[in-house]
Amino acid sequence: MLASLLGVGALAPFARGARTGIGDEILLRYTAHVPSSHGLYSKVFVPWSAMVTEETGGRIQWEYYVDALLHDALEGFKAIESGVTDYTHGYATYQPGSFHLTHGLQLPFLFANPGVASLVSEELYPEYLKAEYERMGCYLAHCDSTTAYDIISRTPVRLPEDMRGLKVRSTGGLMADILRQVGAIPVVLAAAETYTAFQRGVIDAVSLGAPDMVAYRLYETGNHYLRVGLTHTVIQFALNPRSFDALPDDLRQQLYNLYRLHGQVANQNFYGGPNLDAAIETLRGENIEIVEHTPDERQAWVEAVHPLEERFIKENEALGLPARAFVREAKERAAVYVDWTDEELWDYTRRHPLQGVIDL
Repeated sequence: MLASLLGVGALAPFARGARTGIGDEILLRYTAHVPSSHGLYSKVFVPWSAMVTEETGGRIQWEYYVDALLHDALEGFKAIESGVTDYTHGYATYQPGSFHLTHGLQLPFLFANPGVASLVSEELYPEYLKAEYERMGCYLAHCDSTTAYDIISRTPVRLPEDMRGLKVRSTGGLMADILRQVGAIPVVLAAAETYTAFQRGVIDAVSLGAPDMVAYRLYETGNHYLRVGLTHTVIQFALNPRSFDALPDDLRQQLYNLYRLHGQVANQNFYGGPNLDAAIETLRGENIEIVEHTPDERQAWVEAVHPLEERFIKENEALGLPARAFVREAKERAAVYVDWTDEELWDYTRRHPLQGVIDL
């Protein structure tokens, strides 16, 4: 089904329409920092937006601006607040000081795959994360999740001690803490800025998922790829409250339910599934040395970064936040879905769209 949606999406009309009036076409603006060639746009937004247009009978149409045309990766929240966009990325990792429990979604080795990470993150959101996200002046549209973060480097990396002293591209928040824990030096960069920094030697390695490594052509500089699966970065997308609240009641509910599916589209079409397999093969075809862990080597990484969990709990409990309950529930919910297939995750999310992410 998703493959067919991609074909529909490539042909979908993006005609302008009125923003008001039941029965009229309503034009919503989507903006992104990623290039139009990036799979997050071509393989995820395009088929998902086509599904929205089809299932709303053409009442919701999309206007899109990618390639950082209207704002860059760090300006998503500002673009929502100023009315530049209706729907864009609003990544907690790029505003680390504004969030607390949300960073716990990056705890190492927490989720089995991006589909599970997306679903569990949204399940946790109404009770634990909603207040701190909506303080940014927006609604949460949905959570996607990247592929598990691996490492591509100029020099071989196999064990935690091999990271000591390396300057490594990172997001903020817990990802940077994970790198510090193994002796690396995190350098916070947007993914789109990574290629140039890696090429010029500003950084020695990049922690990122394989599909993004391929999308940003990091194999042109890196020589070694370690499949360590340190963490999944849950990426939030923000929704303009004024635009969403102005929709007719039936369209608000339809769009809300379809946003619940977005993380599974991202998993099946880009961050996981066949696209992940294809990304690994691309790296292999570029003569990148691909290192798979032995069980003992994986355990060495797990033990090296485990102290971060208790540190996260203590720091946030000191702020009066229910961090221990949050971590416990995150693990319990992740365990429920650990063996589910992509199809089972899709069917469950489709049939039982989680309520409470936005108060309708």
